[in-house]
Amino acid sequence: MSSEGGLPGHSDNEELARDLSVFDITMIGIGAMIGAGIFVLTGLAAGQAGPGLVMAFAFNGFITIFTGMVYAELGSAIPEAGGGYLWVREALGRSQAFLAGWMSWFAHAVAGSLYTLGFGAFVHLLLTDYFGIRLFAPVDLFVLTIGPEKVFAAFAGVLFAYINFRGAKETGLAGNVVTLIKVTVIVVLIAFGLGYIFGHPAEATARFEPFLPRGFGGVFIAMGLTFIAFEGYEIIVQSGEEVVNPKKSVPKAVFYSMAIVVTIYMLVAIVLIGAVAVTPDLFRLAGEGAASGGHGATNLPPVPDDISDAAVWEILGHLGELGLARAAGQIMPYGTIVILVAGIFSTLSALNATTYSSTRVSFAMGRDHVLPDAFSAVHSEKRTPHIATALSGALIIFMAVALPIEAVAAATDVMFLQVNYAAIVIRREWGDQIDYGYVMPYFPYVPIIGILTKLGLAVYLFNYSPLAWYGAIAWILVGVGIFFLYSRGRVRETEAEQETRLITEERAPEERGYQVLIPIANPGHAEQLVRAGSAVARHKDGEVLLTSVATVPEQTPLSEGRRYADEQRDLLDEAMQYAPDDVPVHQTVTIGHDVAKSINNVAYQRDSDLVLLGWRGQRKRFSDYALGSNIDTVVENAECDVAVVKTTRSPNPGHVLVPTAGGPNADLAELFAAAYAAVGADVTLFHVVTDGDVEDARSFLAEKQEALAESNIEVDTAVEAGDDVAQTILRRAREGGFDSIIIGAAGEGILRRVMFGEIPETVGEEFEGEVVMVRKHRPVQSDVKRFVRKWVGKGAKATTIGR
Repeated sequence: MSSEGGLPGHSDNEELARDLSVFDITMIGIGAMIGAGIFVLTGLAAGQAGPGLVMAFAFNGFITIFTGMVYAELGSAIPEAGGGYLWVREALGRSQAFLAGWMSWFAHAVAGSLYTLGFGAFVHLLLTDYFGIRLFAPVDLFVLTIGPEKVFAAFAGVLFAYINFRGAKETGLAGNVVTLIKVTVIVVLIAFGLGYIFGHPAEATARFEPFLPRGFGGVFIAMGLTFIAFEGYEIIVQSGEEVVNPKKSVPKAVFYSMAIVVTIYMLVAIVLIGAVAVTPDLFRLAGEGAASGGHGATNLPPVPDDISDAAVWEILGHLGELGLARAAGQIMPYGTIVILVAGIFSTLSALNATTYSSTRVSFAMGRDHVLPDAFSAVHSEKRTPHIATALSGALIIFMAVALPIEAVAAATDVMFLQVNYAAIVIRREWGDQIDYGYVMPYFPYVPIIGILTKLGLAVYLFNYSPLAWYGAIAWILVGVGIFFLYSRGRVRETEAEQETRLITEERAPEERGYQVLIPIANPGHAEQLVRAGSAVARHKDGEVLLTSVATVPEQTPLSEGRRYADEQRDLLDEAMQYAPDDVPVHQTVTIGHDVAKSINNVAYQRDSDLVLLGWRGQRKRFSDYALGSNIDTVVENAECDVAVVKTTRSPNPGHVLVPTAGGPNADLAELFAAAYAAVGADVTLFHVVTDGDVEDARSFLAEKQEALAESNIEVDTAVEAGDDVAQTILRRAREGGFDSIIIGAAGEGILRRVMFGEIPETVGEEFEGEVVMVRKHRPVQSDVKRFVRKWVGKGAKATTIGR
């Protein structure tokens, strides 16, 4: 895995032009971070934290450092469009990556729509209060109320979608100009405010008491409300594929933008609290804000005898999104109108950055085939992802016009959790294969702290705004539905095509519905596997597909692997001599980098119903695998039923024991038993009673016997009591002279990597004859187990058989 050649699975067919400098992407990051967080949300945050707003911004900067270092490391090493989505995909798999990308796309679109609404509110206020322009009254359109603010918001969304379509250079130029203007205004505001504070130290100091009027809880809420502004480093790495010398440029831009923004935010907080006095006009405006019920503010306190005794921070909270603008009127000449104008530019700058980023996330997901291919289309002239840009812009505009997004924006910091964990996995698994431009210190503690701090903040915010979590959860559920209904199938198809290549195929004249796939790797196992698979296929009126995989090194393209296939052709030709005349038998030779993945890909592509594998009969006691790396991988990930046959060079067992306790796996074992009985084997259904009634067990087996008799399959039954199920089965098989044992997978703990369970695997290892272990495919259960094992780890074994 390297940054030069792209990550595995990445398509290099569509490339973006590299023309952004360190200055360009630093300004993109600053433009995103100095936006609604400072112009729109500062007043609301002050109403929650009080003078502790300074601490809230400092803590946000502290929390940001940990994840910022993660993004700097991975952004320097893997500078491709998609950023966090791409990294999660490689480290945790495509299901988690889809959700990471889906949430990231949503989060940036939410931020973008918030910025468009901020723009609309500022423009509306500027036109009505300062220019006396009367605009149309809000109108009801279906279930929506459309006012001038939303019209201006939609206009801004369309404008910056078009600018992003024009190309990265135009995007960077527009963003740089806007960012320089608003930073200049903020610096001037800070200068005036600090001048007042230094000139009136006693008055300014008094306004910071008490420093935490609502305790640390208010600080945490303020952090959550404004954390959306600290996402600039995530946006910087989205531009990695369009940056000149990204290994050096991306880390520099991450740290430059963070240092500048955190400093500015803290200075603004100091000025906002220390340089503003409560006046009758300010109190009146705050009262109007409280009466409107907006901003999440509490009721305004009664008018004090001395208006100057009112708390500045509380008044700012009631002023809401206009808190900074109203306060600026006291701090510097024409402050309110200057801040309104700067706020307009600021929201446009942040909108530019979030439109850019959301476009790159959706572009990466389209290129990875988890969203429709149209998302990955690049305009032939502009070399920009024009369809992804248009759809991202449409999403931003839709949410700005139709949805109450402010509460949802409070939970967007959750999207950073997966990237922190992905950084740990990538460093440990591929660290020696990656050319890093920056390496974070104190690994893995930095990403772990990033996970814990953001998770704690996100959980705390639930107490403040449950709607934020409800909205995020609803979006996740929609994403899960899209993944399972659309993306999962596309991913599976593309993975199969990329990982496995068909070389040769010989098909029998007849094709049937049920298919048994038999991978052949050892000629000594061929006769036994073909005999067992053909028996099942015959019983199900189906067919057999023999396959052999020619493996090539990871460094070798599959297209160059045909030279490896001659031996596999000979192997299948030899196996064909055991094929019966009454069962259609096809054969294919494929090439792939991984045997197990290739087998599962063939089963998926050919819609096989059963995969039949050979096993030497030895368990792996001192490794992460139970039966072997290839067998374990096939059994865990096959999207059909699986059977593993312990090959003993006894191709025609005449006496078969079938331990059963009911359940889907036991039903599959009985299917095998019926297939064996149909070709002349004597079959005995066997049940071990550990703590139940022997007569109940006999009745249970009698019902099974009668059901098989209806299909003209005659079997015997036997019941035996025993404390050790596996040893009781082995004793019965040996004393009864059985040649073969067919046994269903036992129920196993969801955390432990067990293929068939302790009982079947013990029987398979210790019995001297043939053992067939079978497992029924249950899609939902398999997906849950894989997910839990990936995120949690191994657990204990279970001993219930046949469930």
